[in-house]
Amino acid sequence: MALLTGCGNTKAEYVLAPHIPIPASLLADCPIPDIPDKMTWGDIAEYNIELMSVIKACNLDKKAIREIEQQRNAPDIGAKRE
Repeated sequence: MALLTGCGNTKAEYVLAPHIPIPASLLADCPIPDIPDKMTWGDIAEYNIELMSVIKACNLDKKAIREIEQQRNAPDIGAKRE
């Protein structure tokens, strides 16, 4: 019985997780396509397609930032050492 009581004195040690910076590519401004001086109706349609692709890329960046923040705020199961 004396052998089992020796295991009961474990001390929990908490280790801070390192701060992971958000990549600069995700924080960079989204490029705005230049507006031509003269546009035809077809040019307007193409410009709208360019704008939509820029918005899509920005939304992907924001999603990646949210995922990084979610990982930061999630309880780290491996942080507790006994």
